[in-house]
Amino acid sequence: ERLAHIAAIIQKEIMALIAEGVSYIQLDAPGYAAFVDAEQRGQMRAAGIDPEEAFGEFLNADNLSLAGVPRENVTLAMHLCRGNSRSNWHSQGGYEPIAEKLFNQLAIDRFLLEYDTPRAGGFEPLRFLPPGKHVVLGLITTKAGRLESKDDLRRRIDEAAHYVALENLSLSPQCGFASGAAGNLLSWDDQRRKLELVVETAQIVWG
Repeated sequence: ERLAHIAAIIQKEIMALIAEGVSYIQLDAPGYAAFVDAEQRGQMRAAGIDPEEAFGEFLNADNLSLAGVPRENVTLAMHLCRGNSRSNWHSQGGYEPIAEKLFNQLAIDRFLLEYDTPRAGGFEPLRFLPPGKHVVLGLITTKAGRLESKDDLRRRIDEAAHYVALENLSLSPQCGFASGAAGNLLSWDDQRRKLELVVETAQIVWG
């Protein structure tokens, strides 16, 4: 019952945004990353929680919040956060344990996935993405100021395109530059250069 009440609050917020003419709505979902992490799944079992059952409850809760939302001319997106505050992280493991159900059962159009380090695994789970859905590859880290190589980014986008058509892929930083007031351990210039890198690489890949 409490879950339905919380979902109703989120649904009301989404409806209000659509009523104001907002055409792109993105939800942040740090909870899903726990289900890709073997250690965290083990902690759930030790606490008497079935990870698969809990994952199903997460899906149901999000779908409840999206039920009845007008979809025409609106893109609903979800970012799967793996931790970002002060350049830290909280989950590791590939998306394989959740990909099939997440991509196919969640009523979301666009998934923003963090892929900035090997902790996120490979692109193979993208094979479960159904037609009509889109993945934003978070290949550029917001945790450190080092600038990624355009050639490396293009190579990784090509690897992902083995599983998802190129027109259903996009590029972004893996998360926001600040998950709280303190921000991450990089400068304003670092942030600007990374955003410029997103634009320059996207122009090369997608035109």
